[in-house]
Amino acid sequence: MRILIVGTNVRNIAESAKKAGHEVFALTKFDDEDLKLYAKVEKITGDVDWVMERVKGLAEELNAGVILSTGYEDLKVNAEILGTNPKEAAKIKDKLRFYRSLEKAGILFPEFVNIEDADVICKPRIGGGGERTFLNKTLHLEKDREYIFQRYINGIPCSISLIAGKEVYPIASNEILAGWKEMNAENFRYSGNITPLVNSEAKKELAKIAIETAELFDLSGSIGVDFVLADKPYVLEINPRFQGSLDSIEWSYDINLFKLHMLGVEGKNIEIPKPKRYAARAIFFAEKHVEIKTNLAGNPFFADVPPAGFYKKDEPLVSILASGHSRENILGKVLERKNAFLSVNKGLSVNKRLWE
Repeated sequence: MRILIVGTNVRNIAESAKKAGHEVFALTKFDDEDLKLYAKVEKITGDVDWVMERVKGLAEELNAGVILSTGYEDLKVNAEILGTNPKEAAKIKDKLRFYRSLEKAGILFPEFVNIEDADVICKPRIGGGGERTFLNKTLHLEKDREYIFQRYINGIPCSISLIAGKEVYPIASNEILAGWKEMNAENFRYSGNITPLVNSEAKKELAKIAIETAELFDLSGSIGVDFVLADKPYVLEINPRFQGSLDSIEWSYDINLFKLHMLGVEGKNIEIPKPKRYAARAIFFAEKHVEIKTNLAGNPFFADVPPAGFYKKDEPLVSILASGHSRENILGKVLERKNAFLSVNKGLSVNKRLWE
């Protein structure tokens, strides 16, 4: 089957789809070098209306089913969508509407508070990945963006990945790496995953609540429910699409998540897998303005490999992958591989005056 994947960054989905036996096409903002190993790639060069028209044209031309991914989950397009309907995704992306649905169902989430209160999380009403999310830093709020304010809960960020189909199947538990300083991620910025979640006692309760949350909406295929685990699990959001944990799940469970996604879309039964090892995907961001010279595409420990060129501070540079027998073991491997990446690129830093 031909698959057209649309999203900001789609390498992980394209790789899984290719390994599942599909012919893959990608319309994306990041034309990573290793993405080209798995898909024919076209870069997004226009606004949302441009993307809508291009998706429609490509889907018809290629006779392809469409996977909507990060940044385009709610793209309204006349094509065969292999996953959650964009209209339903739009309801979920609006966090205020989403939390009101949880409130009606009696599902726990961080309560709304006033901006003047102490320990307030400020997050965009529409958005994800921990971007533009701050703790008690109202000066950082953008005037043209609507925010919501919630009580800050100090706990473990984590998620349950599910497949929605004939029923909702819990597939994997994941720790979410947020604001990992070693990866140059600030505040609550999403910086990767560790699979499975170390806290085994919480997994059953998390899976139960994740299923209850997912069943409030009309979802299809691979989805994820994010939590902060403190005295209790508090639901943060649903991702109505493939999640950033795809790599760590496949490395940990020895499964092909795209195959399971399609089983969900087709309404077939799914056997719930068990983890075989710990695995991690960490996203390394630029600490300064940098130049990438070395192409690491094909190296199994690096993914989302950028084309050679200049990158600005805070831009994602590469994903680092690792697996092993414990959380500590794989985190050590991630840091070793980060240093190897720095080494082959000779420290990376450049004087921005040379190219701005």
